[in-house]
Amino acid sequence: MEILLTLQVMVENMEPEKVILYPQLFWGCVALMHTDFVHIYCQVLELFCRVIDRLTFRDRTTENVLLSSMPRDEFDINGYASDLHRLESRTTSERLLSVTGTGKVPAFEGVQPLVLKGLMSTVSHGSAIELLSRITIPTCDSIFGSPDTRLLMHITGLLPWLGLQLTREAPPSLGSASPLQEQNQKAYYVSSNISAWCRAKSLDDLAEVFRAYSFGEIMSLEDLFARASPPICAEWFPRHSSLAFGHLLRLLERGPLDYQRVVLLMLKSLLQQTPVDPSQIPQVYNFVSQLVESTLCSEALNVLEALLRSCGGGGQGEEAGFGDNGGHGSGEKVLQSMLLPQSSFKARSGPLQYAAGSGLGSLMGQGGGGSSSAADSGLVARDVALQNTRLLLGRVLDTCALGRKRDHKRLVPFVANVG
Repeated sequence: MEILLTLQVMVENMEPEKVILYPQLFWGCVALMHTDFVHIYCQVLELFCRVIDRLTFRDRTTENVLLSSMPRDEFDINGYASDLHRLESRTTSERLLSVTGTGKVPAFEGVQPLVLKGLMSTVSHGSAIELLSRITIPTCDSIFGSPDTRLLMHITGLLPWLGLQLTREAPPSLGSASPLQEQNQKAYYVSSNISAWCRAKSLDDLAEVFRAYSFGEIMSLEDLFARASPPICAEWFPRHSSLAFGHLLRLLERGPLDYQRVVLLMLKSLLQQTPVDPSQIPQVYNFVSQLVESTLCSEALNVLEALLRSCGGGGQGEEAGFGDNGGHGSGEKVLQSMLLPQSSFKARSGPLQYAAGSGLGSLMGQGGGGSSSAADSGLVARDVALQNTRLLLGRVLDTCALGRKRDHKRLVPFVANVG
């Protein structure tokens, strides 16, 4: 933690044109984003924001420099095993190596998925929004995310936050702007950037929606989602609907409580515009039905009604597992297979965790609350996240001249044996 805070101060006081000379700062942040400790994760996002602020992405120069220094080497399982045996106990090293099986560095899927997972924690949500706002740019898909889905997931990640700002009325201020007014101005700025991004992709209808928001012409949640949903569905659904619905459902389950009503209204608008994949019916039902007995009963029922209409009526719902027997179990299987595909590193890294004794609760995403199987799976997820963080950070250090072992004796010539 202290190292991250020190790096934040160093980068903040560094001349902007010199930051690009240290691409390991960029890739080091990317590696550390794989951690599952939420407070470490927040400080990594803070550091990454400072790095992004001092880089320019107007042309391909920065992108080319970052890509040329991107850690690509295959993981040396034998070398790493020996290091682990030297630094840790045999039991710990074997446990960590057995988690991933192959011991290879996880495939890089872009910065965006690593930031989106921060929206699922009330602690890191604000930092994740801040970073998403800074990377709302139409370039550098090779670094930030897949060109096919990056804009979709950026909108899916930021649209609930933009909608939430419409529910908050800023009090009149005679002096300096209040924090709420500053948030509104920030929302207008982010919306303007999304509009420019949409125009660069020739999505004029969607660009007009965000332009209207940036000029204060959209005043309600219902109006925002009613105008944004048709062009979103026309461009990306149903081809990428599972990706967007999966994110919204995880945000509904794990995100800040303020977002629950916003997400429900957004789900209803999307379901009214597109036929839902039958395999998605159980997961939507399982998440939303839990809110029927809450104060959001009306909104939850509207989502379920839109869900039934989108799949052509109640008959298909019965086939998908909405009956009295086995509906919940079927939904859990679909939920695990779609939201947590084991071939994806984002699934293996697990949700963000709270440090022991922090008073912030137990591991996120463990609904069982104390069962031995849930505890075991939580420990495995934590081990995997730790393993992947160390692997990626090790690859970053290998690309840095000062991090290579062969340079150690040159730095400290009077030491006979290092390590």
